[in-house]
Amino acid sequence: MEQTEDLAIGLDIGGTKILAALMSKNGEVLSKCQTDTKKGKEQFGDLLLTTINVLINEANIEKTRIKGIGIATAGVIDSKKKEILFASNLGLSNFPIGLFLESKLGLPVQLYNDANAAAVGEWMWGAGKGKQNLIYITVSTGIGAGIISNDNLLTGMTDSAGEFGHISIHFDGPLCPCGNKGCLENYASGTAIAKKAHERIQGGAVSQYLSVDTVITAVDVCNAAERGDPFSIDLLEEVGEYLGLGIINLIHLFNTEAVILGGGVMNGAKFILPAIQRTVQKHGIASMVDKAKIDRSHLGNDACVMGATGLFFKESTQNAALLIK
Repeated sequence: MEQTEDLAIGLDIGGTKILAALMSKNGEVLSKCQTDTKKGKEQFGDLLLTTINVLINEANIEKTRIKGIGIATAGVIDSKKKEILFASNLGLSNFPIGLFLESKLGLPVQLYNDANAAAVGEWMWGAGKGKQNLIYITVSTGIGAGIISNDNLLTGMTDSAGEFGHISIHFDGPLCPCGNKGCLENYASGTAIAKKAHERIQGGAVSQYLSVDTVITAVDVCNAAERGDPFSIDLLEEVGEYLGLGIINLIHLFNTEAVILGGGVMNGAKFILPAIQRTVQKHGIASMVDKAKIDRSHLGNDACVMGATGLFFKESTQNAALLIK
């Protein structure tokens, strides 16, 4: 890499961890670090500054080469004001993260929805590279989507597009915290997997490796399935069927050429992906679903942080938040 090439910092902020990377414009990662998230504005702000300084020191580069910071986060954000409006998993409300970092570091900051950032990461360097139309779906504690259509990142009027987890697949289903009934998140998120596993075992279902005497997580279910537990395999295949029903709607709406799935729940991809593919083929319009490749993320946990950096470069060079070419 040329010593004059522009660099940027990416931050992927989650409820339990912050992943940070210092990257070049061509996608080369110079340094990367991960730290546990701290809640509360003061502790959180100090942690961000410490993390950024660690990145710079490890890379041993001149600070003048860093052109800015791209931040990807869950929660409700105002990307224009660069403000986290509400993020319960961070203990934050009305936190002007952009203004805070710009005032402390003297670098421009861009703020993005995490699913949108991950979609861009996969599009630029991962499973969606070379494609003009793709949808990235993150399946974790919740479910979200980032949509690229004809090389445009679709963000919606208030940057809230892609709330895939809150499409209803059962109008008489359980009530979701969002106020709707039968949301996909109630059937296929990591939270839903853990809840279903607990309820079913408590109701008499038998698992070789899971017990209601301990806290059951989606990770536990994925691990048990890998060990051959029929109960866990059946549950993950059911999750795949529900995701498939939702993905059919996305393919029909956006006529996409690729659907890429990431997030922690996709550690069970061995069982979930085939179920998704079977469901999509069975219920989708053949001429549309046959052309849509369904794949697992190639960047894994790095998709979001790489996408945040990529988005920063695209926006800073083109001064266009929505058009990415």
